[in-house]
Amino acid sequence: MRELLLRTVSGLLYAALIVFSAYWSPLAFLVVLGTFSILALFEFQKLIGHKSPITFLFFGLLAYHIFNQTVHPLLHYSLLFLTLSYSLYLTYCLFTQKKYPAAPLQRTGLSFFYLIGSAYFILSTTLFLEDGKPLVTLLMYFLIWTNNSTAYLIGKRWGKNLLLPAISPKKTWEGFWGGLLGSLVLSLLFLLIFEDYPFWFFPFLALFIAISATLGDLIQSKFKREAHVKDSGSLLPGHGGFFDRMDSVLYTAPFVYLLFKFSFYVS
Repeated sequence: MRELLLRTVSGLLYAALIVFSAYWSPLAFLVVLGTFSILALFEFQKLIGHKSPITFLFFGLLAYHIFNQTVHPLLHYSLLFLTLSYSLYLTYCLFTQKKYPAAPLQRTGLSFFYLIGSAYFILSTTLFLEDGKPLVTLLMYFLIWTNNSTAYLIGKRWGKNLLLPAISPKKTWEGFWGGLLGSLVLSLLFLLIFEDYPFWFFPFLALFIAISATLGDLIQSKFKREAHVKDSGSLLPGHGGFFDRMDSVLYTAPFVYLLFKFSFYVS
């Protein structure tokens, strides 16, 4: 009970900072998301044994150009391709039980094109709407939070069948289906609010996010298992570190960005 209470309070504070900053101003939202991403990057580099200040400088420059909307399209789409490629490769390693790349140049690639690239597309989702409102980003976060929370609660209460026993001793199929159900229920509410979207879009997005959020969590668990640590950090009581908290959204963001881009193009 104490663990659940601690997890709930720290999770609510984390979510409140994101939501309130989103409605405060675009700069406040960017600063909060950027700060969380930098902390996750620090923990990730520590986890894989890679020390480089260049990665922080590169992310800072990207965040600056995102805020001013001056990122060159070639850089933007190259980063999207490389980030998606790295994410899919990590997924391949997850299911084939292949170890993640550990050579110095490979760790640099992971820092740039998995962590930084994913964080970049979290920030990029804030620019979809011309009125400056980061609704796409918040929709993504709400679906991920709903999925993860219901998966945790149902998995803790009824979970028996493990998803990947060699990677995570707590992720269960019961939790996965519970998280998917919670996301689908929320997606129906979005259908009522955003009438301009086709009826299939938000349920499909909920299904996609339930899968991608779970994969992001499992990939992060594999990183921790290979590093022989329980948590990536200790800054968030009940959750571990910021990389622990952001694993789902980091994996999901570039795919959600691509999905919304495609939907805008089609419409």
